[in-house]
Amino acid sequence: MPFDRRALLRAGASCLALPALGCATTSASTNDRYESLRGFCDGAAPLSRAEHAENYRRAAALVREAGLSALVVEAGFTMFHLSGVWWRPSERPFLLVVRADGGPRWIAPAFEGLRAKERAGEDAELLLWHEDDDPYALVKKAVGAGDVAVDPELRDFVTRGLARAMGAPMKSGRAIVRAVRMIKSPHELELLERANLATKAALEIAKSSTRVGMTEGEMRTIVTDAQRAAGLSNVWALVLFGENAAFPHGTGKERTLADRDLVLIDTGGTLHGYCSDITRTWPCGSPTDEARRAIETVYAAQSAAFEVLGPGVPCARADAAARKVVAAAGYGKDYETFTHRLGHGIGLQGHEAPYLVRGNETILRPGMTMSNEPGLYRPGQFGVRIEDILAITEDGYRVFGERAIV
Repeated sequence: MPFDRRALLRAGASCLALPALGCATTSASTNDRYESLRGFCDGAAPLSRAEHAENYRRAAALVREAGLSALVVEAGFTMFHLSGVWWRPSERPFLLVVRADGGPRWIAPAFEGLRAKERAGEDAELLLWHEDDDPYALVKKAVGAGDVAVDPELRDFVTRGLARAMGAPMKSGRAIVRAVRMIKSPHELELLERANLATKAALEIAKSSTRVGMTEGEMRTIVTDAQRAAGLSNVWALVLFGENAAFPHGTGKERTLADRDLVLIDTGGTLHGYCSDITRTWPCGSPTDEARRAIETVYAAQSAAFEVLGPGVPCARADAAARKVVAAAGYGKDYETFTHRLGHGIGLQGHEAPYLVRGNETILRPGMTMSNEPGLYRPGQFGVRIEDILAITEDGYRVFGERAIV
């Protein structure tokens, strides 16, 4: 269906509302449970080859500005961002050489040459190595003289092989990679928004399906099936009931939902490679007074972080603003109950730079995307987390979809 942003925003409305939901005792019919989600992501197009080529040109310009000869990346997210080529990493290096003074050169296993040409394009410049060759010697041939930087996510054995072949330590390409990947294009922002709206709409289905006696596994199936129906891939879900939610990333114990339990669901998927990541917490029936206060505190902490987020702001400031609210509500200072950082960047990876955490003085800029997800965890009782994804704009920020309502 056409991309009607206002309709999608309505569909992605709050998955948390107090007073509490009623908690059903029987499950809803599954025949039409996901019908409203079908076609949700229709019309969303992947990045074009030209867009990936523009990413490469940006990276090459930064390599040149840094006084380097090349940046080397291997199969993975940065390679995909710069070329549109997805390749599974293995023990055989498959490398992209981003040259300061020219187009891309590829280092590929010779027996994979046809597949590499198919992925990289018929005009791709490939340097092929046989099983008894040194692939890193081909990097030296591709680069020539000068300093070489590497993607910080390069595996150690690849970095060591490059240093040996080049006869010099590798420089860090962290600043180049982050500069290219942290600032999202309008198309990337559109994909991220659509993916996160789809996840919020799926959580609405989950909320309406909440019932006493269901297992975490049953709820997980609903959440993942709903997102697949909406058009997302690589779907995952962390579903935690009651005291299990005091483990921020879950526990090996499966719990059945009881009346007055809190339901915490952290979930997402991908749309043409771009990630969603949304967390909601809601009560089954009437929450205890303490659980209600915890939810209100986490929402207030998220609101405090939103108040300071915007261009020119250091990442650490948002984390501090949220943590101050939790401490003022009597839940302890520092990491006592709010046990993790406030947020993480998001794009092709669910967790990437920039990170909203104490000590990170990275300045927020328009086009950066990240989560705002304070949490509060009481072992043996409950856990609460509320997470939304936002984009920094020229004059503030924009949340992808509606926030939770408390």
